[in-house]
Amino acid sequence: MSGNHFYPEEIIEEVISRNDIVEVISDYVKITRKGKDYFGLCPFHNEKTPSFSVVPGKQIFYCFGCGKGGNVTNFIKNIENLDYIDSIKFLAERVSMVLPESNDPKELDKQKKSNVLVEINQEAAKFYYHMLKSEISLEARKYFSQRALSSETITKFGLGFAPNEWNLLHNHLVSKGYKEKDIFDAGLILRSSKGTYYDRFRNRIMFPIIDIRNRVIAFGGRILDGEGPKYLNSPETQIYNKRMHLYGMNIAKNTKSSNIIVVEGYMDCITLHQAGIENVVASLGTALTNIQAKLLKKSVSEVIISYDSDLAGQKATIRGLDLLAKVGCSVKVLTLDGYKDPDEYIKSQGSNQFRKLITNSLPLVEYKAMLLRKAYDLNTTDGKIKFLNGVSKAVAQVNNAVEREMYVKNISMKYNVSEQALMTEIRKLTGESKEEDTEVRKVLDVKLIKSSNMLDKDFYSIIAILCVENHYINHVIMNLGDTFITKEKHLKLFKQIEQRVKNDRRFDETYISSIIDEEDVALFSGIAASLETSYDLKKTLEEKIDSYKMAVVKINIDDITRQLTAMEVSDSEYKGLQEKLLYHMNILRGIKKQ
Repeated sequence: MSGNHFYPEEIIEEVISRNDIVEVISDYVKITRKGKDYFGLCPFHNEKTPSFSVVPGKQIFYCFGCGKGGNVTNFIKNIENLDYIDSIKFLAERVSMVLPESNDPKELDKQKKSNVLVEINQEAAKFYYHMLKSEISLEARKYFSQRALSSETITKFGLGFAPNEWNLLHNHLVSKGYKEKDIFDAGLILRSSKGTYYDRFRNRIMFPIIDIRNRVIAFGGRILDGEGPKYLNSPETQIYNKRMHLYGMNIAKNTKSSNIIVVEGYMDCITLHQAGIENVVASLGTALTNIQAKLLKKSVSEVIISYDSDLAGQKATIRGLDLLAKVGCSVKVLTLDGYKDPDEYIKSQGSNQFRKLITNSLPLVEYKAMLLRKAYDLNTTDGKIKFLNGVSKAVAQVNNAVEREMYVKNISMKYNVSEQALMTEIRKLTGESKEEDTEVRKVLDVKLIKSSNMLDKDFYSIIAILCVENHYINHVIMNLGDTFITKEKHLKLFKQIEQRVKNDRRFDETYISSIIDEEDVALFSGIAASLETSYDLKKTLEEKIDSYKMAVVKINIDDITRQLTAMEVSDSEYKGLQEKLLYHMNILRGIKKQ
């Protein structure tokens, strides 16, 4: 991160992810949705026409009038007149998040406590896994056999068994030197009315819940027989909040896939992984949350939901679709053709057929249209009106203007309704108008053309495209790399991004806004906010790479020309400079021919 920041990167990212930029800015500025973005009067300069924009899908803001921009921390820094660290503290306090302070004994103790809780969970996971191999786990092993899980899959997910005993885990952890209070705080034991402790999980198949840092932070347990809830999960603890994690994300994030499939249960997730489909996660006992949606958006651009086919599953799907669309994900739904859940489908039809279902997943609008068709009688005027109103709401959620136009044309043809009427209804819902869009675009063009440094503009255009498509970075490395990226600040930023990708971590506009210098944040934010993702990004990237290379070569040519005209240049130096000039001229001609 830019500046002297003493908080770990993971802590800063968590603070930013918990503070939705639309919600934060709405506390200071009245903003109205127009299309996929929000607009209002800029709080940083006087204006009568709104030119201040907020882009929820990228979690950045930009003013087309004064040029201020960045992520939520940049906004708070400017609006509250705070330095970077104080803006992080401000945002953490806003969401009741306690930050570790290097000079605060209480915070150091809390961090030590978190480390102990992780250790206890790790030891418990080993214990449950070991118990699964013991003689008392015959029924548990039979259950896994019936579910057709291989020993490799059991090991991969660290699955285990909690015997039907009251104190087995408790005694084991105490024997390892852990305090009862810490074991209790980890959620693994309960306290009786007599003040004694007993195991929370008994006679259950155990599913360790592992975070994206590969730490066991909680458990889910499925009962084998007898009384009690079918599934019992760890309570929320100092290290576990079920709204912030996704089961299997520690594996799915490493698949390099452009999409992730979200399922409901542990077994759905595990079965798909065993079938070779590893870009799968499961929500943890709840409908998808806003924080989980943002976590998915950081990892991939497209999310496919495959919840159970019952009514509850459909309702959860609709909620998940809306949340994911709100944070800027491309969303699809995988329908199971009469099967209850992905686990049942895989068992019956196999992985190849399931892959076909993935390919044929329905986009958000088509899925909602399918449900609306079932809900209303389209042979009646009232039913058709309700159907079209519902479809209009679904189309209004689509951020991509080209996609939205295609849906309008298809719906218009299919249901014999005016395109203009549909588009008018959609614009009512989004608060969008063609005139306003045109005006914003004009202002944007003026602001970007006024940029005095075209090299910076081209570089940050490349970075903005990479934020959308992280996997293009190898192409940029091959075509630019150290040969052309010679400007110190450009090279420093690019190396940071390279290292992040090597560590299997995605980057986005929010992250870039956090690590670049203050004077570059506005330029980058303006470019990122105006990037039209409905166009051919690969083609745009190629154009920006060529433009950047040409700018670098021209700078080199100008520099060599100045040296050639200098009075003090010797004959040998003059000859060397001429050779360099010819070399760069040839590079320039090569770029122009492409």
